[in-house]
Amino acid sequence: MQIAPLPDNELTRLSALCQYQILDSEPEVAFDDLTKLAASLCATPIALISLVDAERQWFKSKVGLSAVSTSRDISFCSHTILQSDILIVPDALADERFATNPLVMGELSIRFYAGVPLVTPEGHSLGTVCVIDTVPRELSHPQIEALRALSRQVVAQLELRRKLIEAEILTRELQHREAALRESEERFRIMADSAPVLIWVDDLDQQTIFYNQTWLRFTGRSLEQEIGKGWQQGLHPNDHQHWSSNYAAAFAAQAPYTVEYRLRRADGEYRWMLETGVPRFQPGGTFAGFTGSCVDVTDRKAIEEDSQLLQTVTQAVVDSPDFHSAMQVAIEKVCEATQWEFGEAWVPSLDKMVMECSPAWYSKTERLTEFRRHSEALTFPPNVGIPGRIWISKKTEWHQDVSTDKTYLRAPQALASGLKATLGIPLLANDEVITVLVFYMFKARQEDQRMIDLISASTELGLFIQRKQAEEEVRKSLAKEQELNQFKSNFIASVSHELRTPLTSVLGLSGVLLKQHFGAINAKQEQYLSMIHSSGEHLLKLINDLLDLAKIEAGKQELYKEVVDVEDLCRSAIEVIEVQAVAKQQTLSLKVPVAVKSIVVDQQRILQILLNYLSNAVKFTATGGVITLSSRLAPGSKLAATALPKETPDLLPDILPNSCFLILEVSDTGIGIPLDKQHLLFQSFQQIDSEEGKHQYAGSGLGLTLAKQLAELHGGRVSFTSTAGSGSTFSVWLPVE
Repeated sequence: MQIAPLPDNELTRLSALCQYQILDSEPEVAFDDLTKLAASLCATPIALISLVDAERQWFKSKVGLSAVSTSRDISFCSHTILQSDILIVPDALADERFATNPLVMGELSIRFYAGVPLVTPEGHSLGTVCVIDTVPRELSHPQIEALRALSRQVVAQLELRRKLIEAEILTRELQHREAALRESEERFRIMADSAPVLIWVDDLDQQTIFYNQTWLRFTGRSLEQEIGKGWQQGLHPNDHQHWSSNYAAAFAAQAPYTVEYRLRRADGEYRWMLETGVPRFQPGGTFAGFTGSCVDVTDRKAIEEDSQLLQTVTQAVVDSPDFHSAMQVAIEKVCEATQWEFGEAWVPSLDKMVMECSPAWYSKTERLTEFRRHSEALTFPPNVGIPGRIWISKKTEWHQDVSTDKTYLRAPQALASGLKATLGIPLLANDEVITVLVFYMFKARQEDQRMIDLISASTELGLFIQRKQAEEEVRKSLAKEQELNQFKSNFIASVSHELRTPLTSVLGLSGVLLKQHFGAINAKQEQYLSMIHSSGEHLLKLINDLLDLAKIEAGKQELYKEVVDVEDLCRSAIEVIEVQAVAKQQTLSLKVPVAVKSIVVDQQRILQILLNYLSNAVKFTATGGVITLSSRLAPGSKLAATALPKETPDLLPDILPNSCFLILEVSDTGIGIPLDKQHLLFQSFQQIDSEEGKHQYAGSGLGLTLAKQLAELHGGRVSFTSTAGSGSTFSVWLPVE
């Protein structure tokens, strides 16, 4: 007996057989009918549909045989699957492959065998359809063809079975995916409905197909009303084009986008929304539309608008020439940016006995002229009327409708003019009411805390407006002193334009933010704002000191000397000027050796000198330049050989040759000073770039003059070295006690 070898493709053949999931399955009529037909056509007692696996041949269908399988080693079919066509064994005893086979020699006594391999469309022989007899015989040609046809029918049944199995598997997979998709959609819906933001989804037709409950609650409309383009009924008419163009561009690019617009809330109020759209893609990468969210940013927009208003008012006040002009512009800017129709200012009289009507007022309409004329004739003692009460209480007042308020002294005039809601705001400076602003509108209105907060923030302007009063008084005083008139006028004009304008804005805005009028700030923000405000207050103090320049020249200025750490002093100067240097990409260097750790000086005055030097260095040094602040010790004898300002030599005899000086000096790589201009240094109102009254570089021309006088008050001196085109070094010599 010969055992059939394994087919070359045995592993793939066995894998293919497993895919049909037919081994050890129950009998099936479709296969049994084919087996019966084979036995009948071939007139044999036995007919089989046999499938050959790794160890056996298993009979899917059988006629004339009780066994369900036999060993593969003794099976005739294991030889048949090696062929591409029918295997016929007319007499097994005469065939050396089978003569001693137990199936031939044993009880079954097989003598005749004819089998056709069951070949799949992929070319795998899975088994056979065969007929068997116990006597030798031959098959006719029609019988052979019939057996081949039956083989093809068996394979067709196997293929049908496999496709049914695959269809069943696919159906189960689709059902699983559909269930997973429904579960995913339900999770998304639950998540979306519980989200605090408005969520929507649209499709390739740019039609919205989903809104979460948050959206529907916000708009007060049903899903059926909103889907498609129905939601656009709530879009503010003035924002439709803006939204549409942004959305269309993002849709065409299949890219994320953000856009702000106003959407009508259920109560009819339009709220500012920040919409963010993110493109959706199918698993295959096909664009499917957008998933979007909307966040109500109305409060943020209000803060931005409030901040812009405050900046506008602050700058306008700063630019005003006098106190009443500042009040006028403050009232006008507030009315223009809000719903208030009319605004007026009340100020304490010179004797502080009553509140008087200021010339500053503003009206959006001419119909209030008579109301204004009547107000000009009034005064309010303390605690009388809105101005008088606020003067004492220092608190805001809101009246829903003054025309019907019996406590309002001008109720008849308000009624005649149509004025109703009223807001009174105190403007404070150093905890003193310097002005009361009163605003009116033509409709009654409940108290609006946001509007109160907005206009109350303008109380920070009290310091600036008070400064306007001080400036006005200074100008009047200077006019009476002819010998100082020109000097003071030039000084105030220069300093006001050069220093006070940016400083007042910094102080006002940082003060408002620190008081958290526009919302809470975190610790780091508070720290930075405090640094800004502190630096601003320091500069304001220095500006006020400049107003005392006459006292310095008269020798009446007092110094407040203390032990000062030299390195800390220099580092403070560097920190103040650093922002300006960074803006020009300049390098700031600090070189302070430990030879002198501390010195007794007026810290603020010496810091003022260093800041003058450093500011000039930054100003006259090009982008990318280097500025160095350093210190060193030198004997008094070297001072005589140093380039000193004009009119300094007559002071040199006071300096002992063996005295010791700490020299703080600022060096730069700037433009330098031409030799023919150096005699102008340290003189009041002199600038080396002056030409017919025009200045290339901003400045008052007082910085070096003040530095010189402050150094001399300390018993020290100033000096300089400079070469045009190569840079300059400015020094202050301070005696070491």
